[in-house]
Amino acid sequence: MKKSMHRLLLTALAAGIILLASSCTLGQPSYIEGQVTILPAAGEGGSPALVFSACQIIIYDTQTGQLSHVVGVDSEGNYSTKIRPGSYVVDLYRMGSVGRSTDVPAVIQINGGETWVLDITLDTRIG
Repeated sequence: MKKSMHRLLLTALAAGIILLASSCTLGQPSYIEGQVTILPAAGEGGSPALVFSACQIIIYDTQTGQLSHVVGVDSEGNYSTKIRPGSYVVDLYRMGSVGRSTDVPAVIQINGGETWVLDITLDTRIG
């Protein structure tokens, strides 16, 4: 009885260590980040700072179809968010009909510990 209890305890301990090791691997942070470029460029009659403030990156979970993240774009066009591994649709929300982009929507598959870089060019000359 004592040996079987000892084996059961060792088996449970080994299973706990394996589970802990796998959760550490799965727990590595993942990110989606990039830069939004506005055309026409500054100096060509554009006003990128105003356009950046009108943009947000929206991320949908492909498994559930639910909105997963809404990420702001800073005054220089950069965005970044921490995200769980999975499959996502990334798109650019623009207030009104400010420009077009052929870079989004994009379907991406992100793994644990991975950083997915998605740069987006928004051409405001195309309405």
